[in-house]
Amino acid sequence: MTSPESLEYLIPKDIRKKLNCTGVSFSELRQKCKSPEKLTEVIYSQWRIGTIRVERDWNGIFDSPEIVLYNNRACFLPSDRIFIESEHSQTSWKVVTWNVNSIRTRLPLLLNWLEENKPNVVCLQETKVDDSQFPIWEINQSGYELTFYGQKSYNGVAILSKEPIKEVQKGFRNGYDSKNARLISAIISGVRIVNVYVPQGQNTESEKFGYKLEFLKELKHEVNHLNDAKKPFAIMGDFNIAPNAKDVWNEEIMKNKVSFHPKEHVQLEEISKTGLTDIFRKFDQRPGQFSWWDFRTHGFERGEGMRIDYILANSVLTSSCRTCIIDLSARAQDRPSDHAPVVGEFNL
Repeated sequence: MTSPESLEYLIPKDIRKKLNCTGVSFSELRQKCKSPEKLTEVIYSQWRIGTIRVERDWNGIFDSPEIVLYNNRACFLPSDRIFIESEHSQTSWKVVTWNVNSIRTRLPLLLNWLEENKPNVVCLQETKVDDSQFPIWEINQSGYELTFYGQKSYNGVAILSKEPIKEVQKGFRNGYDSKNARLISAIISGVRIVNVYVPQGQNTESEKFGYKLEFLKELKHEVNHLNDAKKPFAIMGDFNIAPNAKDVWNEEIMKNKVSFHPKEHVQLEEISKTGLTDIFRKFDQRPGQFSWWDFRTHGFERGEGMRIDYILANSVLTSSCRTCIIDLSARAQDRPSDHAPVVGEFNL
């Protein structure tokens, strides 16, 4: 029997169903509930203990809503969408993207991180090892099966998973850039995952910059082919592009340079227009949140970096996302990669 002070008692059955699926605006909840005067107190109590999720787009200003975290001074806006987080019916699914900058050099750090964080899926970039030398046994011993696509000394991508890995595709389906191991995809737990290592581009006057732009165009075609709007999909990895001014430590210094050039931004925007959301920015709009820092300039110690690693998800998967963070602790370890892992957590 439900309590008169419970959310289930206050709202009709059809609204409860929407709370579990598409969410309900705060204004609609107030209109439909039996006792509007009790509603706010009940929702606040549920929000505080984490059984509801609040998404805000500031009345349509944001293209994709941000998650509003509870605090003592938080308040609801009429357009805020409320979702029920059901721990009984949903399973937490943790996905990671991490440029490890040499799997063999970073193996102790990776294995310790896997043991401490226990992610479901990990996408690695810049493994820098051919397939015959990949540390399969060590990763299997950590409880992960894996698929990888590598080459000696350069590039290399891999997917680690606690669940079965199905329908693996190495490289682009049309054969583009077959000499470079930069792309791998698979289906895990019903989610199509693409792991990418986008070329860095060297400098804007070099042939490598043209290669980067061409790669991004081909990547858009690949995403269009693989992204079924009715099924969960994500592409993640090292994109080697900082999307906005708040993703670089100094906009003026980086302006028109590789990794922050308008031509790169156009290509990244074209990929995003296929229906993808940068899930980190769904939760955190603060500037200065970086995933890469230059070893040569002691960028990590100086706070001078860029956010070039991220997870882009379609609407099906984005709607189930609970949180997304950049794990700075991994970058602060001894002999770290110059990148930090980006961690997204979903309800599946």
